[in-house]
Amino acid sequence: MINKQLEEIIKKYNITNTKNIIYGTNIPMPNKILITRGKAKVSFEQTEKYFFYFDEEGITIYLMNGEDYILLSWEEVIDFKMTHISILGKMTIKTKDDTYKFQINRMVIGCPWIKKNRKYLDSHNYFYKRK
Repeated sequence: MINKQLEEIIKKYNITNTKNIIYGTNIPMPNKILITRGKAKVSFEQTEKYFFYFDEEGITIYLMNGEDYILLSWEEVIDFKMTHISILGKMTIKTKDDTYKFQINRMVIGCPWIKKNRKYLDSHNYFYKRK
C-alpha cells in the first residue's frame, strides 16, 4: 500500500529525484485521560502518515493520501534534529511559528527503498541543508 501511494504522489507532483523521499508518521499525543480505580485509560490523536521529500530548497511534507502538502524552506527552519533509535527515528523541525514532530521508519517490510533513501539522504546531508 505504501509503495502504491508513493507512486501516485510521485506522478501527481512530478517528482524526479525519488531517492530524496522517506516515510513516517506524526507522533500522536494523548487527547484524553480517564482515571478510574486502579486504571487509567488514555486515548490518542489519530496517526497520520506522510512522505517527506528533501532537497536544496527545503522539506516538502506530503500527506500519504496525496491530497495535501506543506513546503518548509530551509530559510524557515530554525532547528532541525534527526535521531535514530533502532528501527524508528524521530525528526523534529522547528520554525518561527511551529514545531513539527514525526516518527520516521528506518525500514518497512516490502519497502526496501526506505532504507536506501535514508542512506542516500545521510550521505548527501539533505537532513539539514541550509543555503
